[in-house]
Amino acid sequence: MDLQLQGKTVFLTGGATGIGRSTVELFAAEGATVFVVDKQGSVLQGYIDENHLSSVTAFEADLITEEGCNAAVDAGIAALGGAPDILINNVGAGTTKGFDEVDDDEFHRTMELNLHAMLRVTRRIIPQMVTAGGGSIVSVASDLARQAEPVIVDYAASKAAMLSVTKSLSIAYAPSVRVNTVCPGPIWTPFWSAPGGFLESMEKAYNLEGMAAIDAFIEDRGIPLARMGTPEEVANAIVFLASPAAGFTTGSFIGVDGGTIRATQ
Repeated sequence: MDLQLQGKTVFLTGGATGIGRSTVELFAAEGATVFVVDKQGSVLQGYIDENHLSSVTAFEADLITEEGCNAAVDAGIAALGGAPDILINNVGAGTTKGFDEVDDDEFHRTMELNLHAMLRVTRRIIPQMVTAGGGSIVSVASDLARQAEPVIVDYAASKAAMLSVTKSLSIAYAPSVRVNTVCPGPIWTPFWSAPGGFLESMEKAYNLEGMAAIDAFIEDRGIPLARMGTPEEVANAIVFLASPAAGFTTGSFIGVDGGTIRATQ
């Protein structure tokens, strides 16, 4: 399928590792020019250089702050020569803490990065998209936005808010800008595998190590496809939704979760 992305411009947040990195790769392979923002600037630039991604530009910024968001948008618009055709709101983080373990400051930080970075970047870019004739926005939420769990409450709340914003924007800026959200389920990324990641929490919860803990989690969660997903599988959904090939889709939430969400709506 031709996704009609040759020559398109993309502004993407959170692209140094995991889902973001795979999404950058796919956009570049489809012929798009990509501006990527991440606080791990050296990691991002090293990856770009190593893989000779000449159509990708890295910018280091901490999007947890308004200043970081504004600096990134200004740099991106300058580098791309105007408003991007496509905006991907991917930056986000979370920890597997119970409700009573997350104080106000930590809850606020989660909201700042996961929700407010989306709001601030989109607020700056979407009016310029309209002026330029239109565009497409895809934000990356989570299956936890649609099915709450007893832990990671701050993360789930921030991602649920993203779904509401998606619906509002898809109506407010139609028909010139399409706005959609991808909701990944358990995806094997540094979010899980890095020190302090979800894997460590799973090992403690199931009193097992490594993949044995993952297998126990998959069985306990009842994932119909009986495995974790890959970043590439989420990237495929993001890039498709962002592309003109999905031109009649807006205000939608697409689950890439192995069937974990069983609700009909």
